[in-house]
Amino acid sequence: MPRFDFIGNRRTWFIVSIVVLVVAIGGFFLRGLNLGIDFTGGITYNLTFDRPVSVAQVRTVLSEQHISDALVQLVGTEVGQTSKTVLIETPSLHESARYSLQNALQQKVGKYSITGLNKVTGTFSGELVRAGILAVLIASLAIVLYMMIRFDLRFALTGIAAIFYDALVTLGLVALIHFQISQNIVVAVLIIIGYSLNDRIIIFDRIRENMRLRKRGESLAELTNRSLNQTLARSIITAVVVIAAMLALLLFGGTSTEDLSAAILIGVTFGAYSSILFASPLWYIWVDSVERATQTAKRSPAKAGR
Repeated sequence: MPRFDFIGNRRTWFIVSIVVLVVAIGGFFLRGLNLGIDFTGGITYNLTFDRPVSVAQVRTVLSEQHISDALVQLVGTEVGQTSKTVLIETPSLHESARYSLQNALQQKVGKYSITGLNKVTGTFSGELVRAGILAVLIASLAIVLYMMIRFDLRFALTGIAAIFYDALVTLGLVALIHFQISQNIVVAVLIIIGYSLNDRIIIFDRIRENMRLRKRGESLAELTNRSLNQTLARSIITAVVVIAAMLALLLFGGTSTEDLSAAILIGVTFGAYSSILFASPLWYIWVDSVERATQTAKRSPAKAGR
């Protein structure tokens, strides 16, 4: 079993965590959230061309039409990075601008047929935002209640603090990369919350078990380090497997899953990091302060009686 001193180096890890958080928050201010039509409203075109086309060809036409905030995805890539089926998401366009875009695509990219045309209204996008926020809040509340029932309040609050850290870092770095925020990102955040919760429960369960079987004279720092080292291999292997799968999806899955795989990749990486180097040291600081206060209170009456 490895014997890393995680708790002894907790200040270093807290500094690293703060730096990462500042960079992620900076992503919100520097780039802002690139909200997709799921949240802002717009039009989704599903086009089937007579011959395979590339994303670059379609983007060139969109640029010439002065449509900047558009998403282009190939559906079922064929030879190289081309496909006959293309999904285009654009902001809401006037009827004349829509016809101009369709004519330009036919003249400069090739003949096509429209197999799907969906309009997302501002009302629907507003409901989607509320539903996404509500889903995250309900999931967070459920996590707190579950961890309070299974563990205690200290485990629950440090665990949820680390989960919010994971979600905030993920969204901030996604904003910095300037990926479009769509329903996929909401799904990714919920997946990250679930992954982080599972990882934290395993580590906290080992800490709780070792607390029950605490060796005589063993300090809380030694106990926490022992628990983290006992679960380290499992945490790393699980994270590596998920990261490898997301890397494969990111590299070979095409543009349709790019945002989902990138967000999960970021979230799982920092989820594994925060479980070991943020949530557990945070729990240690809280419990250690309580133990020290209790010991001081026990010594004080003894001194007063002398």
